[in-house]
Amino acid sequence: MHPESGKLYVGSDTVAGTTGASLAGLYAVDPASGQTLSWVKESPGSTGQPAQLPAKRFAGPLPGDGVHYLVGLRGIAAAKDGEAAGRGGWLTGTAITQAKAGAKDGTVVVLRGTRLEEVAVAETSVTVERSLTLPAGGPLAVDRAAGQIWVADNTNSLLRRVDSAGFALDGTEITLGAGAAVTFLEWDTEHGVLWAGRGAVLEAYDISTDKLAASFTSDPGDSVADVAVDPGSDQAFAVWQDFGNPPEEGDGVGRLAVYDTAALKDSGKDVELPGVTGQLGTSSVAVAPGGESVFVGSPADGSVTTFQRPQTPPSESPSPTGSPSPTGGPSEPEPEPDPSGTDPTGDPTADPSAGPSASDGVVPIDIPTPSGDNGDSGTGGSTGGSGDSGSLTTTTGGGSAATSGEGILASTGTTVLLTAGTAAALLAGGTAAVLWRRRAATE
Repeated sequence: MHPESGKLYVGSDTVAGTTGASLAGLYAVDPASGQTLSWVKESPGSTGQPAQLPAKRFAGPLPGDGVHYLVGLRGIAAAKDGEAAGRGGWLTGTAITQAKAGAKDGTVVVLRGTRLEEVAVAETSVTVERSLTLPAGGPLAVDRAAGQIWVADNTNSLLRRVDSAGFALDGTEITLGAGAAVTFLEWDTEHGVLWAGRGAVLEAYDISTDKLAASFTSDPGDSVADVAVDPGSDQAFAVWQDFGNPPEEGDGVGRLAVYDTAALKDSGKDVELPGVTGQLGTSSVAVAPGGESVFVGSPADGSVTTFQRPQTPPSESPSPTGSPSPTGGPSEPEPEPDPSGTDPTGDPTADPSAGPSASDGVVPIDIPTPSGDNGDSGTGGSTGGSGDSGSLTTTTGGGSAATSGEGILASTGTTVLLTAGTAAALLAGGTAAVLWRRRAATE
């Protein structure tokens, strides 16, 4: 989610075995309307020529709009909504394992083995401007305002700090406790907290004291995949993926958890994410500034699911006796049954925290076909993390995945990933719906 333009960028790959042309690339989506704004189909190739490549991992936002993203093993590209192709190039040598937006505009900080490098991204090339050899390499976090880079050292169970100005270790270290390797780092610049994913544990480190401030766990079989911090609402949203094989271990159900970043406590607003498993790729999460919308990418399901915070009715037009109007899409003659068990017609005396009805969110979205028009074939994928998208074989609230003629923002209901009841537990009456879903191509 771009912090200035408010556009959602989605990286996509085509599932092996899908018929038709490739759907790989970078997509810009308007999260408010659900419309696909543009498809950046080509990125810099390894030979120097543009090629259609998946945008597999985001490094960070560009000023104003757009993103830096990785392609292939050593490629770095930049693109924004409306551009036909990404710009940038490929490094030589070792593959890139980590990447974050650099402290300077137009740069990306990457890790290749034990080498930390600051890379300038130009129109047709990328150049290493500064480099540093570390004792060991691992996930990165960059605080651009404070000029700090933190690097996880899983070999020695440490977090090390690099001064961005001098591009050198400054001697500050945080000792990690016993546990799994760090798989990602994320800054909360508002509270000076560094979030670290460590398998079945999500940890929060207070940078002012260099100590562990809090740790969180989930259900058995779940591992934390990604976290997105929203300083404006003092919330952190974490995606937990189930790695088990039900019924032997785990339950095949992931979870979206919400944490209070000021108090460093679990907010108790978690939501089950059926089908968000870790066996087919790493899930990701993004949040709109202010926490009004949260987006979860599921590579296993090939979808991006959006959670919307409830909107306060206009004060000038209260209707104490009338039924509330649907908030997310066109009205229907016969409302579908509400899976949360409430009256779908809207009881004015009902508790608003009971959740939205099934008629709250049927909104079409346009997904370009390989020819550039809007049509049957769509794509889902990462909203900010790593991992590819999976294929779709199920039916959503808008009809058959294989035969639907347009993209679907499915209403909350029994046929989508999340029910209205679980959505209410997260956002107290907001909506949850599949924003993007990859449809399998048919002959």
